[in-house]
Amino acid sequence: MDTKELTIVEHLVEFRKRFIAVIVCFSIVFCGALLFADQLYCYLTQSFNQKLIVLGPNDILWIYLRLASLMSFTITLPFTVYQIWSFIKPGLKIEEARAIFAYIPASFICFLLGLAFGFYFVTPALLQVLLGLGEGLFETQLTAQNYLDFVFQTTIPLAFIFELPVIIAFLTTIGLIGPGLLVTYRRYAYFILLVLAVILTPADFISDLAMTIPLILLYELSIAISKRIIKKKMKGEKNGNLT
Repeated sequence: MDTKELTIVEHLVEFRKRFIAVIVCFSIVFCGALLFADQLYCYLTQSFNQKLIVLGPNDILWIYLRLASLMSFTITLPFTVYQIWSFIKPGLKIEEARAIFAYIPASFICFLLGLAFGFYFVTPALLQVLLGLGEGLFETQLTAQNYLDFVFQTTIPLAFIFELPVIIAFLTTIGLIGPGLLVTYRRYAYFILLVLAVILTPADFISDLAMTIPLILLYELSIAISKRIIKKKMKGEKNGNLT
Protein backbone atom coordinates (compact mmCIF):
# COMPACT_ATOMS: atom_id res chain seq x y z
CA MET A 1 0.00 0.00 0.00
CA ASP A 2 2.80 2.41 0.96
CA THR A 3 4.71 1.49 -2.19
CA LYS A 4 1.69 2.21 -4.37
CA GLU A 5 1.12 5.58 -2.72
CA LEU A 6 4.80 6.42 -3.09
CA THR A 7 4.64 5.53 -6.80
CA ILE A 8 1.63 7.80 -7.31
CA VAL A 9 3.40 10.64 -5.52
CA GLU A 10 6.49 10.12 -7.65
CA HIS A 11 4.39 10.25 -10.80
CA LEU A 12 2.75 13.48 -9.66
CA VAL A 13 6.12 15.01 -8.88
CA GLU A 14 7.42 13.96 -12.29
CA PHE A 15 4.35 15.41 -14.01
CA ARG A 16 4.71 18.67 -12.07
CA LYS A 17 8.37 18.94 -13.03
CA ARG A 18 7.71 18.44 -16.74
CA PHE A 19 4.65 20.72 -16.70
CA ILE A 20 6.71 23.51 -15.13
CA ALA A 21 9.41 22.94 -17.75
CA VAL A 22 6.84 23.41 -20.53
CA ILE A 23 5.44 26.57 -18.90
CA VAL A 24 8.92 28.05 -18.42
CA CYS A 25 9.88 27.26 -22.01
CA PHE A 26 6.63 28.75 -23.32
CA SER A 27 7.08 31.90 -21.20
CA ILE A 28 10.64 32.48 -22.42
CA VAL A 29 9.66 32.01 -26.05
CA PHE A 30 6.58 34.19 -25.51
CA CYS A 31 8.70 37.10 -24.29
CA GLY A 32 10.90 36.79 -27.35
CA ALA A 33 7.90 36.39 -29.67
CA LEU A 34 6.47 39.72 -28.47
CA LEU A 35 9.43 41.42 -30.15
CA PHE A 36 8.41 39.93 -33.51
CA ALA A 37 4.62 40.22 -33.17
CA ASP A 38 4.54 43.40 -35.26
CA GLN A 39 6.44 41.68 -38.08
CA LEU A 40 4.06 38.73 -38.01
CA TYR A 41 1.11 41.12 -38.10
CA CYS A 42 2.57 42.91 -41.14
CA TYR A 43 3.04 39.55 -42.85
CA LEU A 44 -0.52 38.42 -42.14
CA THR A 45 -2.01 41.68 -43.43
CA GLN A 46 0.31 42.31 -46.37
CA SER A 47 -2.43 41.48 -48.89
CA PHE A 48 -4.34 44.63 -47.90
CA ASN A 49 -3.53 47.90 -49.65
CA GLN A 50 -4.38 49.92 -46.55
CA LYS A 51 -3.85 49.66 -42.83
CA LEU A 52 -6.60 47.95 -40.85
CA ILE A 53 -8.25 49.98 -38.14
CA VAL A 54 -8.36 49.28 -34.41
CA LEU A 55 -11.02 50.48 -32.01
CA GLY A 56 -8.73 51.28 -29.11
CA PRO A 57 -5.38 50.61 -27.41
CA ASN A 58 -6.74 47.42 -25.85
CA ASP A 59 -7.13 45.94 -29.34
CA ILE A 60 -3.47 46.61 -30.08
CA LEU A 61 -2.37 44.87 -26.88
CA TRP A 62 -4.72 41.93 -27.52
CA ILE A 63 -3.40 41.52 -31.06
CA TYR A 64 0.20 41.44 -29.85
CA LEU A 65 -0.60 38.90 -27.14
CA ARG A 66 -2.50 36.58 -29.49
CA LEU A 67 0.19 36.64 -32.17
CA ALA A 68 2.93 36.06 -29.61
CA SER A 69 0.94 33.18 -28.09
CA LEU A 70 0.53 31.53 -31.50
CA MET A 71 4.24 31.81 -32.26
CA SER A 72 5.17 30.52 -28.82
CA PHE A 73 2.85 27.53 -28.99
CA THR A 74 4.12 26.57 -32.44
CA ILE A 75 7.80 26.90 -31.53
CA THR A 76 7.48 25.05 -28.22
CA LEU A 77 5.27 22.26 -29.64
CA PRO A 78 8.16 19.78 -30.20
CA PHE A 79 9.44 20.41 -26.67
CA THR A 80 5.93 19.92 -25.24
CA VAL A 81 5.42 16.66 -27.13
CA TYR A 82 8.84 15.47 -26.01
CA GLN A 83 7.95 16.13 -22.36
CA ILE A 84 4.72 14.16 -22.78
CA TRP A 85 6.67 11.32 -24.38
CA SER A 86 9.22 11.34 -21.54
CA PHE A 87 6.45 11.22 -18.93
CA ILE A 88 4.57 8.24 -20.42
CA LYS A 89 7.67 6.40 -21.67
CA PRO A 90 8.13 4.24 -18.51
CA GLY A 91 4.63 2.81 -18.98
CA LEU A 92 5.15 1.89 -22.64
CA LYS A 93 6.77 -1.03 -24.36
CA ILE A 94 10.02 -0.37 -26.19
CA GLU A 95 8.39 -0.43 -29.63
CA GLU A 96 5.57 1.84 -28.46
CA ALA A 97 8.04 4.36 -27.02
CA ARG A 98 10.03 4.33 -30.24
CA ALA A 99 6.86 4.81 -32.29
CA ILE A 100 5.82 7.90 -30.32
CA PHE A 101 9.32 9.38 -30.44
CA ALA A 102 9.43 8.94 -34.21
CA TYR A 103 6.19 10.88 -34.59
CA ILE A 104 7.39 13.94 -32.62
CA PRO A 105 8.88 15.74 -35.67
CA ALA A 106 5.97 14.55 -37.81
CA SER A 107 3.48 16.19 -35.44
CA PHE A 108 5.36 19.49 -35.67
CA ILE A 109 5.51 19.36 -39.47
CA CYS A 110 1.81 18.53 -39.77
CA PHE A 111 0.93 21.42 -37.47
CA LEU A 112 2.89 23.83 -39.66
CA LEU A 113 1.30 22.38 -42.80
CA GLY A 114 -2.15 22.90 -41.28
CA LEU A 115 -1.36 26.53 -40.50
CA ALA A 116 0.04 27.11 -43.98
CA PHE A 117 -2.88 25.39 -45.73
CA GLY A 118 -5.40 27.39 -43.72
CA PHE A 119 -3.68 30.74 -44.27
CA TYR A 120 -2.68 30.42 -47.93
CA PHE A 121 -5.70 28.53 -49.28
CA VAL A 122 -8.73 28.45 -46.97
CA THR A 123 -8.56 31.96 -45.49
CA PRO A 124 -8.20 33.98 -48.74
CA ALA A 125 -10.79 31.84 -50.57
CA LEU A 126 -13.36 32.24 -47.81
CA LEU A 127 -12.61 35.94 -47.39
CA GLN A 128 -13.07 36.60 -51.09
CA VAL A 129 -16.34 34.69 -51.27
CA LEU A 130 -17.83 36.21 -48.12
CA LEU A 131 -16.87 39.76 -49.06
CA GLY A 132 -18.24 39.13 -52.53
CA LEU A 133 -21.63 38.19 -51.07
CA GLY A 134 -21.92 41.62 -49.48
CA GLU A 135 -20.61 43.59 -52.44
CA GLY A 136 -23.07 46.29 -53.42
CA LEU A 137 -25.14 45.71 -50.30
CA PHE A 138 -22.83 46.66 -47.46
CA GLU A 139 -19.89 48.92 -46.82
CA THR A 140 -17.48 46.49 -45.26
CA GLN A 141 -14.81 47.83 -42.92
CA LEU A 142 -12.44 45.24 -41.56
CA THR A 143 -10.82 45.92 -38.23
CA ALA A 144 -7.54 44.30 -37.34
CA GLN A 145 -9.28 42.37 -34.57
CA ASN A 146 -12.02 41.08 -36.91
CA TYR A 147 -9.52 39.99 -39.53
CA LEU A 148 -7.23 38.16 -37.09
CA ASP A 149 -10.24 36.44 -35.51
CA PHE A 150 -11.18 35.20 -38.97
CA VAL A 151 -7.62 34.06 -39.72
CA PHE A 152 -7.36 32.21 -36.42
CA GLN A 153 -10.73 30.50 -36.94
CA THR A 154 -9.70 29.19 -40.35
CA THR A 155 -6.09 28.20 -39.59
CA ILE A 156 -5.63 27.02 -36.00
CA PRO A 157 -8.38 24.34 -36.13
CA LEU A 158 -6.87 23.03 -39.37
CA ALA A 159 -3.43 22.93 -37.76
CA PHE A 160 -4.73 20.61 -35.04
CA ILE A 161 -6.81 18.53 -37.45
CA PHE A 162 -3.76 18.02 -39.67
CA GLU A 163 -2.40 15.92 -36.80
CA LEU A 164 -4.98 13.22 -37.67
CA PRO A 165 -2.65 11.19 -39.98
CA VAL A 166 0.06 11.20 -37.30
CA ILE A 167 -2.37 9.99 -34.63
CA ILE A 168 -3.78 7.28 -36.89
CA ALA A 169 -0.28 6.16 -37.90
CA PHE A 170 0.79 5.89 -34.26
CA LEU A 171 -2.33 3.99 -33.18
CA THR A 172 -1.89 1.62 -36.13
CA THR A 173 1.77 1.07 -35.28
CA ILE A 174 1.00 -0.01 -31.71
CA GLY A 175 -1.92 -2.17 -32.89
CA LEU A 176 -4.87 -0.28 -31.40
CA ILE A 177 -6.63 0.31 -34.71
CA GLY A 178 -6.33 -0.81 -38.32
CA PRO A 179 -7.51 0.24 -41.78
CA GLY A 180 -10.46 -2.15 -41.59
CA LEU A 181 -11.85 -0.29 -38.59
CA LEU A 182 -11.37 3.07 -40.28
CA VAL A 183 -13.16 1.90 -43.42
CA THR A 184 -16.02 0.31 -41.47
CA TYR A 185 -16.77 3.51 -39.55
CA ARG A 186 -16.05 5.85 -42.46
CA ARG A 187 -19.65 7.15 -42.64
CA TYR A 188 -19.70 7.95 -38.94
CA ALA A 189 -16.29 9.61 -39.22
CA TYR A 190 -17.54 11.79 -42.07
CA PHE A 191 -20.48 12.90 -39.94
CA ILE A 192 -18.20 13.73 -37.00
CA LEU A 193 -15.87 15.68 -39.29
CA LEU A 194 -18.85 17.61 -40.66
CA VAL A 195 -19.94 18.49 -37.12
CA LEU A 196 -16.39 19.62 -36.31
CA ALA A 197 -16.33 21.80 -39.41
CA VAL A 198 -19.59 23.46 -38.37
CA ILE A 199 -18.30 24.07 -34.84
CA LEU A 200 -14.84 25.31 -35.80
CA THR A 201 -15.77 27.71 -38.60
CA PRO A 202 -17.91 30.82 -38.88
CA ALA A 203 -21.63 30.09 -39.16
CA ASP A 204 -22.06 29.95 -42.94
CA PHE A 205 -22.36 27.13 -45.47
CA ILE A 206 -19.32 28.13 -47.55
CA SER A 207 -16.99 28.08 -44.55
CA ASP A 208 -18.37 24.73 -43.43
CA LEU A 209 -17.84 23.24 -46.90
CA ALA A 210 -14.33 24.65 -47.21
CA MET A 211 -13.41 23.08 -43.88
CA THR A 212 -15.16 19.73 -44.44
CA ILE A 213 -13.44 18.86 -47.73
CA PRO A 214 -9.86 18.93 -46.35
CA LEU A 215 -11.00 17.00 -43.28
CA ILE A 216 -12.39 14.19 -45.43
CA LEU A 217 -9.22 14.14 -47.52
CA LEU A 218 -7.15 13.90 -44.32
CA TYR A 219 -9.26 10.96 -43.16
CA GLU A 220 -8.75 9.17 -46.48
CA LEU A 221 -5.02 9.87 -46.25
CA SER A 222 -5.04 8.39 -42.75
CA ILE A 223 -6.64 5.20 -44.10
CA ALA A 224 -3.98 4.95 -46.82
CA ILE A 225 -1.19 5.43 -44.25
CA SER A 226 -2.75 2.84 -41.95
CA LYS A 227 -2.93 0.31 -44.81
CA ARG A 228 0.70 0.95 -45.69
CA ILE A 229 1.82 0.44 -42.08
CA ILE A 230 -0.12 -2.82 -41.76
CA LYS A 231 1.27 -4.04 -45.07
CA LYS A 232 4.80 -3.22 -43.94
CA LYS A 233 4.29 -4.98 -40.59
CA MET A 234 2.91 -8.10 -42.30
CA LYS A 235 5.85 -8.11 -44.70
CA GLY A 236 8.28 -7.84 -41.79
CA GLU A 237 6.57 -10.69 -39.94
CA LYS A 238 6.63 -12.81 -43.08
CA ASN A 239 10.32 -12.23 -43.58
CA GLY A 240 10.91 -13.03 -39.92
CA ASN A 241 9.10 -16.34 -40.21
CA LEU A 242 11.07 -17.27 -43.32
CA THR A 243 14.36 -16.70 -41.53
